[in-house]
Amino acid sequence: MPTKRNTTSFDFTGMMPEWPMPAFSNWAFAEREDRMEAKAVASFQKMGETMWTHAGKAFEGHMDFVNHRLHEDFECAKSLSQCTAPEETFATLQAFYSKMTSEYQAHFEKQATLMRESFTENAAAAEELNETAMETVSELSKAVEESMQEVEKPKARRKTAATL
Repeated sequence: MPTKRNTTSFDFTGMMPEWPMPAFSNWAFAEREDRMEAKAVASFQKMGETMWTHAGKAFEGHMDFVNHRLHEDFECAKSLSQCTAPEETFATLQAFYSKMTSEYQAHFEKQATLMRESFTENAAAAEELNETAMETVSELSKAVEESMQEVEKPKARRKTAATL
């Protein structure tokens, strides 16, 4: 059984220098952590809210478009059933397809604009999150420095007491 005089062959503590141990308590970083956590959570919530808001707008716009297109399709079929000459049928179909392609193009442009806005807003929220991460690193490094200074104070007192 190893004692202080008789150590095991795998005891490397004698080879290690004395490292200063900061007084890390649960409360040492609490205020900073809470502030940083609140900022990070707010950024994630903003990203989620933006995503759901834009998704809602996109789905609502798409459902309105689909409803409108179905109505237009049925109106075209009704108009075609009333055509009496091939020229009239051709003119009805040409007008229908011309209007349909312009409406699809406008709808896709509107959806692309919504997507672009969503990406822009989420990129801004991601930038805020990045700034929060950088601030967190800065705040925690300050907290570690403060803790290290607390550790160094008793050592300095011991050294001055030892030299007296």
